[in-house]
Amino acid sequence: MVGKTKAQSRLCIHAFHSDVGPIKAIPGFYAQSKHLEAGDRLRLAVKGTLLALAISLVLALIMPIVQAGWRVTTDDLRIATRTPLFMSAYQILAGDSSAPPSDAQPKYLALSPVAISIIITLWGAMAILMAMGLAGSDAELARTVVAMLFVIMALNLLGMLFAKPIVEFLGVGSFKLLGWIFAVLQAGLAVHVFVHALQNWGVITAPN
Repeated sequence: MVGKTKAQSRLCIHAFHSDVGPIKAIPGFYAQSKHLEAGDRLRLAVKGTLLALAISLVLALIMPIVQAGWRVTTDDLRIATRTPLFMSAYQILAGDSSAPPSDAQPKYLALSPVAISIIITLWGAMAILMAMGLAGSDAELARTVVAMLFVIMALNLLGMLFAKPIVEFLGVGSFKLLGWIFAVLQAGLAVHVFVHALQNWGVITAPN
C-alpha cells in the first residue's frame, strides 16, 4: 500500500506541475498584470490564489462523493483521464496555453482569468479530479493530494508575486520550453495511467 501511495502521489505531482503549477501561471499572470502597479499586482495575486485554492478544495471534496454515487472505479478513471491528459499535453506543445489579456474590470480579474484560466484550466480541474479519484478510499493518498494542492498554490503565489522580474529576466521562451518538457512527460504519464488500468483489468500482462 505504501508503494502504491508513493507511486500515485508522484503521478499526481506530475499532473499538477503541468496543469496547475507555476510554469503555466507565471507567464499568464505576467501578461495580465504587467500594466498594473506593484500594490495592485500583489492584491491580484493573493486574491487569485485564494480563489483558486478554494475552487481546488471544492473539486477535491466533490470527487469522492460523485465517484461513490456513480460507482466509478479507480481503473475507470484511469481510462477516462487518458484523453484529457493527452489533449492537455497537445495544447501545450501546439501553442501558447496562457490566457489572453482580459477586458474585465480589475475587481473581477482575480476570479477570471487569474483563478480560472491562468491557475486552474479545464485540464487543471481534471487533474485535481483525477488525483482524488485515484486516491479513492485511501485516506493517506487523499491527504497527500490536498497537501500538494496547498504546496502548488503557494508556489503559484510566490511565482506570481515575482512574475514581472522572472519573465523579464528569463523571457517568455524559457517558460514555453519548460512547458514543452512537462507536456512530453505528461503524454508519457497518460500512457502509464492507461496501461496500468489495462493491466488491472487483465487485458494485458505486466512486463517481467
